[in-house]
Amino acid sequence: MATSTFGPVEIVAIAFPADRIPAGVQASVLEVLAEGTVTLLDLAVVRRSDGGDVEVIEVTDLGDELEITDVELTGAGLAGEEDLDAVAAGLAPGTSALVLVVEHTWARGVIAATSAADGVVLLSERIPAEVVNEVADLALVAD
Repeated sequence: MATSTFGPVEIVAIAFPADRIPAGVQASVLEVLAEGTVTLLDLAVVRRSDGGDVEVIEVTDLGDELEITDVELTGAGLAGEEDLDAVAAGLAPGTSALVLVVEHTWARGVIAATSAADGVVLLSERIPAEVVNEVADLALVAD
């Protein structure tokens, strides 16, 4: 019997007010990948033209548009059609989104140790940075 060794996987879609993914964002993604805390499993770009047409571009079709395409994806196709359709539905005309499927590589050992101890994950919740920063700012004002 095969035993998978993946950590938790998350899909993240980041929207931009233009039809291209900014170079600074691409560089930041590459930096995080180089650190090894996450592994990029899949990537796509979703665009909505000014006329409202939607274009989904898989990583293999991006060419030189993104520096990120040099990364080997071990989970290509994990961002499914339903996921990409949901992202497209949220895009305004003339905008784009970068869709990343990442594995939280840092958690592999914790997951393996938990499983070996017959433990189970009771809660796993992602809190968006905007929410955390807003709550932290409110706490600073209250002090």
